Amino acid sequence: MRYDHAVGRLTTAGLLATWMLAPGLVAAATPAVAATPAAAPHGAEGSAYGLTVTGPVAVPPVPAVSSTTGKVSKSLLREDHTDLVKASALDVSASAARARSTVARVAVPAAKLMASAVAAKCDGGRGSAHLARAVVAGKRLDASPPPNTTVPVDIEGLGRASLVLNKQQRMADGRLAVTAMELRLPLPGKPATVRLASATCGRASGPAKPPSEAPAPTPVEHDLPVTG
Repeated sequence: MRYDHAVGRLTTAGLLATWMLAPGLVAAATPAVAATPAAAPHGAEGSAYGLTVTGPVAVPPVPAVSSTTGKVSKSLLREDHTDLVKASALDVSASAARARSTVARVAVPAAKLMASAVAAKCDGGRGSAHLARAVVAGKRLDASPPPNTTVPVDIEGLGRASLVLNKQQRMADGRLAVTAMELRLPLPGKPATVRLASATCGRASGPAKPPSEAPAPTPVEHDLPVTG
């Protein structure tokens, strides 16, 4: 294993150890070992993915897992299929009642966005997100942002981008989706959206309704102009 990959993994584990358990990398989805799994609520399902991109260059959710029973997990050493976003050590897991996702060494050059690690988790229908050494346009981002914190970013030559931290959205089936970072870039022709570290959990109940964000966004006070 290359030295920089090892450092990235060790840094991520150290920065996030007090917030969530970060298991080692594996090649494929594997069931977690549990002596006596607790019974999941009827209709509960957890799911998670590390990264996805929509727009001119699309990247499907990778790695991605879902479960209505026991824990499954999957990891990806590196995602660099597009110059739009780079990430390393993408690690996700899900069971019927909970899900989590961590992504290390994130970089979105167009928005001058970087982070040592970003993570999201959903447990029993409650969500949270954590950012480690995250910076956009030279400004440090809150390590534990409130749900739906919005950060407007002006990118020279492109226009205004929108960064949402700890995005929490109620899905049509009633479950909660938590995304650590969602960045919308005004690229020429067709906007692009980058989502990093997403976890969904909860029990599906009632008739389907349009997705809604809860609670309301918490905007930051200052714009962050990006030059170059």
